[in-house]
Formats: sequence, C-alpha cells, structure tokens
Amino acid sequence: MSHPTITLETASRIIDAGQEKALDLGLNAVFAVLDAGANLVAFERMDGAWLASNDLALAKSRTSVMFEAPSEALNAPLQLGEPVAHFDHTNGGLLLMGGGVPITDDTGRLLGALGVSGGTPEQDAEIARTAIS
Repeated sequence: MSHPTITLETASRIIDAGQEKALDLGLNAVFAVLDAGANLVAFERMDGAWLASNDLALAKSRTSVMFEAPSEALNAPLQLGEPVAHFDHTNGGLLLMGGGVPITDDTGRLLGALGVSGGTPEQDAEIARTAIS
C-alpha cells in the first residue's frame, strides 16, 4: 500500500503561487515544502529575503506537519501565572506563529505542509494560504 505524498511538481506550483503573492505584498520570502513525514521536498529563497527566514520557514512547515494544523492555530495568548507551552528543545524546532499550513488531498489526508517566512506572521499566513489554494 502506498502512502499519499506531495510531488516536486506540486511543491513547485505551490511555491510559484506563494512567490507571486509575496511580490503582490512587496515582500521577499522563503518557502519550505515538507512531505507528511516532515522530509524536505522543495525549498526556495527569493532574492533579498532575510537569511533568518530560512530556519523560520522550515520550522513553520514542520510545525504544521507535526500538528496537522496551521502553525498560528497553536499560538495561544499568554496568561500571567500560567505555564507557557514551548518547543525550543524539540529536534528540528517548531514555531507557533503564522506562516505554516498543512497541505491535504481532496479527502483531507495530510500530504505535507508549506512554511513561509518573510513578512509579519499575518502576511506569511496569508501568503501560505494563497499558495495552497
């Protein structure tokens, strides 16, 4: 039995759509597409994108794969006196801010995730949602 996966061709189409949206917003971004096992399928950094965005895009994509949810959905507001959930000691790192979105097939099965970094978390999330739609 084969498992559903994301192809390089599909990952490239998603990144192309994301780059178009980033340009519309006046941003230079980094895009990381992982498969459902959190393995890198495609990675592109637009000219002029921040070097720090390389790690951030990967972490956002990894977060979306691991939780099968948009990375910003896991970002709960801080409450004084309450413990803070953090993942700074996980292998590979996770990031609980906008810009990571799961990629699913028509039946809702997880194929992978896209991570975007280059703007605010809200801009990154908008780019990612546009790219996979």
